[in-house]
Amino acid sequence: MLGKSGSVARVPAGHPEGPLPEADLVERLPVSGVITLIKDDHAKLESVFKKLESAEPSEIRDLLQQVRELLVPHSKAEEQVVYPAIKSTVPDEREDVDDGLAEHQHVEATLEKLLASDPEEPGVDGLIAAMIGEVRHHVEEEEQEILPSFSEAADNQQLGELGEQFSAAKERALAELGG
Repeated sequence: MLGKSGSVARVPAGHPEGPLPEADLVERLPVSGVITLIKDDHAKLESVFKKLESAEPSEIRDLLQQVRELLVPHSKAEEQVVYPAIKSTVPDEREDVDDGLAEHQHVEATLEKLLASDPEEPGVDGLIAAMIGEVRHHVEEEEQEILPSFSEAADNQQLGELGEQFSAAKERALAELGG
């Protein structure tokens, strides 16, 4: 059984799934695996975005670097592992996944431009706001449309395996960034 938070639940003795002695609690696999990992990354990014929105110019470069270290590995792992699985499991989501790929490319290009800019340069604030807005839109589409469809179509084993592959792909991408 799975708790609302997506955590592992235990089935106590006398539960409808079978009478089990207290010593033999059954652990169930979390259903979300990769989906939980993706949403956790989204939450971490949002936390940095909130800091970035109220940052002093002297803090901007470090915060943009944090965004890069969170966003780029996340995007690469989605592109390599998650998006192909979604396209094959939920063909109706192919167009949205392709849109997501384009959004990744645009956001990463914007981020690199920002990292190469002087934070006090005119227009940087607007570019930061545009990048944050685009990522928030992307996250909303993913969390409200794509991931729920995928979660319904995929089984627990697939989601768990994809979670492991997603984490490994993120680690490789972070190493390539030098992080």
